[in-house]
Amino acid sequence: MTEQPWTILVTECMPIAEEQIKNYQENEHSFHNWEHTLNVLHSVSEIGAATPEITAKELESLQLAALFHDVKACEQIEDHEKRSAAFVREVLEGKNYPEESIQLVERVILSTQLGHVPANIYEQIIKDADLSHLKNNDYIRVQFLNLFDEINSRTNKSPMEWIDDCIVFFDEQQFYTVYAKENYTKGKAKNRERLVALSQIEINTREDLIKHTEKKKKKKKETTEKPDKGVETMFRVTLRNHLSLSQIADSKANTLISVNGIIISIVLSALFPKLDNNPYLLIPALVLICFSVATIIISIVSTIPRTTHGLMTRDDVSNKRGNLIFFGNFHNMEQKDFEWGVSELMKDKDYLYKSLTRDLYHLGRVLNKKYTYLRMGYITFVIGLCISVVAFIVSLGLIHVGS
Repeated sequence: MTEQPWTILVTECMPIAEEQIKNYQENEHSFHNWEHTLNVLHSVSEIGAATPEITAKELESLQLAALFHDVKACEQIEDHEKRSAAFVREVLEGKNYPEESIQLVERVILSTQLGHVPANIYEQIIKDADLSHLKNNDYIRVQFLNLFDEINSRTNKSPMEWIDDCIVFFDEQQFYTVYAKENYTKGKAKNRERLVALSQIEINTREDLIKHTEKKKKKKKETTEKPDKGVETMFRVTLRNHLSLSQIADSKANTLISVNGIIISIVLSALFPKLDNNPYLLIPALVLICFSVATIIISIVSTIPRTTHGLMTRDDVSNKRGNLIFFGNFHNMEQKDFEWGVSELMKDKDYLYKSLTRDLYHLGRVLNKKYTYLRMGYITFVIGLCISVVAFIVSLGLIHVGS
């Protein structure tokens, strides 16, 4: 996860909550752990930041509630919300936190009790954050198994019973905030489908459960590798074709420049010295030189390289703005910032493909410019050549008529 801008108070309280959870955590309590707390904390921050009516102070209170909402779960799961609320009051009173804000933190923690219906936006945010793991891609392999172990430390539930209970739980739960509905619902639905698929298999032991979840992981990996290879092939072939077309355009522009340069040299060296005795050659020669110069200018314009400001900030990379794989965007960056940006780019496949797509798009724009000017250059050259020939023929005709 990316680094979050916690307030000083939240940062100070993190070690306190972590110590409480890890000191009292037993092996069987593998779901209500520090990782779960951090996941809820990050989800609260995401949802709160996306909710316009939540102020910065209220967001801090929500983050504190997320941080302490399960600190007493490892001691005893029953009524742990009440004991967690009492504990957070002691901590926050010791830090002179406003009484009104402490009460908000307490109410939010108490609202995480199973079956409680959120009464306001604060409770909706913590409720959605506490259930955000239902949309995780690794839900079946991590949270599903961890909670099964935790439940079985107090009861004797079979894997099939646990799968059925989870399906019922998924059906009973809903997301309340706009952000959670838009970003969590799809993942939750996919995990419910996976649970239904598991319920169709005869699973008698925990080992069977692990085996089938691992099979699904491998199967998913096999099915996702092919599209990745296809995408990579598409980018590789398309970029190579674009580069080849760019080289062809440069070669054609260079040919136009060379040919017209030779024409100008011939006209200046061979025809101009003879104009005193052959004045009829003046107009055709001037026309040919003018159009040749115009063709050279257009050809040069088609090959003029363009760069941008060459500076991408860490904020641009974090927010996936800009294209880090194009030299025009990073040539003014510090080396350490560039190395960090490339590292972040390689971690995020979606950002990497997005950068390649942007590179392909801008390369296409450059190609369009090159071929547009190249076409103009060829047309100018042909028109100039035709007009020069016509002018030469007309001049010869006038001479014969005059004689």
